[in-house]
Amino acid sequence: MLSSSRFVVAVHVLSLLAHYGKKGPVCSATIAKSVDTNPVVIRRLMSQLEAARLVTSASGRTGGFLLARTASDISLADIYQAVEDEQVFRMHKPGEDAECDFAKSIMRTLKPKLADASKAMTVALGTTRLGDIVDSYPAAAVA
Repeated sequence: MLSSSRFVVAVHVLSLLAHYGKKGPVCSATIAKSVDTNPVVIRRLMSQLEAARLVTSASGRTGGFLLARTASDISLADIYQAVEDEQVFRMHKPGEDAECDFAKSIMRTLKPKLADASKAMTVALGTTRLGDIVDSYPAAAVA
């Protein structure tokens, strides 16, 4: 089963902006170096974060990205919803003409439970702010 790291990378990136963005825009090359990926990957991620109004961009030689809001105004749920394009649980679809009665009913039975779990995750992520994450970094990590 595939899993995405976009959310964790986005938290990393936004934390970096919260810390270093106080000095001005942070370029995609600097962000990519911190994340250990290609700047193109970062620019794609940043376009999603910009569409969600979590970052702004400035073009030009001294351009880059800045947080659009303070870190204390951005929840982890905001970040998750900005970059993850799939539901937490991906459903398989047994055919309507499945001969197995279990196969016909499992999704109907499981779907509300998974929806509850997904909602609980969103609520839990909503209680943590990006600022909480940034404030928890050891001083040596951000020096």
